[in-house]
Amino acid sequence: MSTQIAGQNQSDRHRILSMAVAIVASFCSAASFSQTFSSYEDVALSSLPENVLWHVIARDGKSKNYSDLLPLDGGTVGIAHFAKGGLNALYDNMDTNKYFGKDGATMRQQYSTTCRPAGKKGDDTGWGCYSQKWWNEGMRKFLETNESKDIQHRAWAQLMKPVIKDALAHKWQSGRQLAIALLIANSLGAAGFNRLATKEQWDAEKSLNAYAQTSDHTKRRRDALNQTYP
Repeated sequence: MSTQIAGQNQSDRHRILSMAVAIVASFCSAASFSQTFSSYEDVALSSLPENVLWHVIARDGKSKNYSDLLPLDGGTVGIAHFAKGGLNALYDNMDTNKYFGKDGATMRQQYSTTCRPAGKKGDDTGWGCYSQKWWNEGMRKFLETNESKDIQHRAWAQLMKPVIKDALAHKWQSGRQLAIALLIANSLGAAGFNRLATKEQWDAEKSLNAYAQTSDHTKRRRDALNQTYP
């Protein structure tokens, strides 16, 4: 009987400890999401880009993942679906010699926008970077490394620098406001985000609602943002 009671007490202690850890984790997460920002550097060094990418845009891996490597647009890579000119941000943040045997300048000049030649669209059927064995194998090798996630976070923050600076200049300083900016820009581009926000008089919530009205896909993303940044 005493052994049974001791086992039960130990089980209760484990359960209480697990609950305490969950509460602390939830508090820390909420604290980071309620943070305000004053500069691009503050945002880039925070967990905000990672949280928006994973929880909002990828919807916890339901729509995108860090290991994605697709033939779309001649080569689409990672959780942010870097493609064409967006590949430059990846090249800037990785050791290109390590994975491709070529320096960063060469990769940026010859294997970014040219991955989808003029007149081509859709999946690479032999005309893009994806169909080149050395590029495909190098990118797969990169995506399998432990450093890949952090590099993708940095690359995406770099790619979104104009959007972040634009939002901050219009007093979008909370984690939620900046998440809205990043979400919209990920779909519409920096110029598209600016046009929509301008139309909505730079009201973050109105901009989000307008964005969400365009499709079921954008509604799901809005819902994911509301869950992550209530």
